[in-house]
Amino acid sequence: MEKHILSKTTYIKGVQCMKQLYLTKKYPKLRDRLPAERLAIFSRGTNVGIYAQDLFPGGIDAGPKHYTQYQKAVARTKELMENGQEVIYEAAFQANRTLILLDILLRNGDKWDAYEVKSSVKLSRTYYNDAALQYNVIVNSGIALNSFSLIYINKDYKLDGDINIQKLFIITDVTQDCIKQQSFVKDKIGEELLMLNQDESPIIGIGKQCFEPYDCDFIGHCWKGIKRPSVFDIPSIDISRQFVLYNKYGGLPNILQNEKSIDEFETIEMNCQIEKMPHLDLSEDTLNDFEELYNSENQKYAVKILYFTPALPLYSGTKPYQKIAFAYSLMPLDGSGNVELFIANGQNNPNEEIFDRLLNDSKNIDLLGYNINTNYIEVLDLQQIVDNGEYYHPAMNTDYSNKLLSKAMDIRPQWGAIESDIVAAQYYDEILRGHKKSKEKLSLIKNYLQKEVELVGKFFDYLSQ
Repeated sequence: MEKHILSKTTYIKGVQCMKQLYLTKKYPKLRDRLPAERLAIFSRGTNVGIYAQDLFPGGIDAGPKHYTQYQKAVARTKELMENGQEVIYEAAFQANRTLILLDILLRNGDKWDAYEVKSSVKLSRTYYNDAALQYNVIVNSGIALNSFSLIYINKDYKLDGDINIQKLFIITDVTQDCIKQQSFVKDKIGEELLMLNQDESPIIGIGKQCFEPYDCDFIGHCWKGIKRPSVFDIPSIDISRQFVLYNKYGGLPNILQNEKSIDEFETIEMNCQIEKMPHLDLSEDTLNDFEELYNSENQKYAVKILYFTPALPLYSGTKPYQKIAFAYSLMPLDGSGNVELFIANGQNNPNEEIFDRLLNDSKNIDLLGYNINTNYIEVLDLQQIVDNGEYYHPAMNTDYSNKLLSKAMDIRPQWGAIESDIVAAQYYDEILRGHKKSKEKLSLIKNYLQKEVELVGKFFDYLSQ
């Protein structure tokens, strides 16, 4: 059997953008560094896929143990099918130089039922597209398929005792959709294989396909010709409108001079990017809030709260992806630098414990945070100042996140440090599930909590000058 050229992943990349597929196969070293946030999401998906195997117990894993063993996995799958195995996990098939790994294959008489698992609570068009590809490869490898289904998480499921695997997942038969797409899939595979035989990359300009349905792995390469700063550095403008303005005017000065639809906040951000200078103009409401703080006899504390959203519910009464607080840090804004940290052990639902402790600790003190997202306690959220256009810094060129505020405040992360709440949440989830590096991950979460609460303090000091 010839070595495969396409896989499910590379096929979908080609559907999104043929240039991305070409660069993936021919020039993988040009790929952008994968963000830690996306790695965390990949890890979550793997865990859900393994758990869903319990829907069809007794299976044997035919998947490759190493990326060099795909052909062995195809042969192993065929062997298991011929020897009467009823359920196969990670079943491997290849046809037309395209290889796929199916999550679950179930014998159904003299035919087979195919199941692909998704870690989301709804089915996107991309999921239907990759199901159609898998259907194509399985059928063209000579397998008689009875049905193809997608398995995803039931967002309304509430844990009561042990997880009820049958209620946790929803199974949707997408066979007819797969069949309808077969002409497109066949043509697309041929188009992708033909393109990969070319000596040069296809010429494709930047566009919305760089971000839909996923961020491209080669933005750093394909966008290097974009003169910075550009309209793509203006977070108050959505991506669709950014492309319209870029294609119509090019650079920021032309947009400011000629486009009548640019509002006050967008103008501020554009000028900040051009001049490489921050903007600060506190509103009357913000000044009143600060005056009330200064006049208060209460001590002032910065606060940071961390949440996680486990795909598989861990605590009775919770649902998939329910937001649960698991840690916080407090720091008095008196210059002492003393930071109090608390991370719940997670044996019971930590949300109530976190906010009970915070309510107790915050008696007779005023709390300030950034992107705090809670209604349980009263906190002055400094992100409102950014959202209202009262503060902006050129470092915030994609969003107003804590990560970019840290850059604006000139706080540099240490190597290997957590830089976002998403990664901290994933580490905590892994700790609860007994990760072998739990001690190291716990230490990183503690460091992140301290850095984040110090960020709030530094931002407040800046605003108070």
